[in-house]
Amino acid sequence: MADPFFESRPEHMPLGKLVSWVGGAMQTYYRRTVSRHGVTGTAVSVLGALAHAEGLSQRELAGRVGLTPATLTPVLDALEQDGRIGRERDTTDRRIVRLSITDEGRAHVRSVFTEVAASFRAQMPQPSPEHEQVIRDYLVAVLAAVSQDPGSGPGRHVLGGSDAGKGAE
Repeated sequence: MADPFFESRPEHMPLGKLVSWVGGAMQTYYRRTVSRHGVTGTAVSVLGALAHAEGLSQRELAGRVGLTPATLTPVLDALEQDGRIGRERDTTDRRIVRLSITDEGRAHVRSVFTEVAASFRAQMPQPSPEHEQVIRDYLVAVLAAVSQDPGSGPGRHVLGGSDAGKGAE
């Protein structure tokens, strides 16, 4: 009898492995689709986060997109150079630089999100209405379970602060 963990056929994989495998494949598809717009997935995440919450510090933004502040620096530099974000010193604490999305950045991320969503709708099979809520509930539960930081107590999440899993940007 074969060990199901090493199963390579999706229809026979354990569900946890299949969810992980599909997530990785979707991330690859997302990166390829976004790259057609001349940006990286990280840049789109940054623009999306700033479209929802302007005035974030680099540290706050890094927490929202799941990266370190140092990793974000070259992305922010490129976005600023392209006129898609602005940087401004915090008036109460000059050590902090606040980030904001420009009108050009907002228009660009809206265009990218619209085209990526259309590409996903065209490429991905759509579940029947009766299955969609079951799938959504399961995936939200998986996200909540894997987003928990086991060492930090209840309510602390690894991804995106305490509201991880509450919805996509």
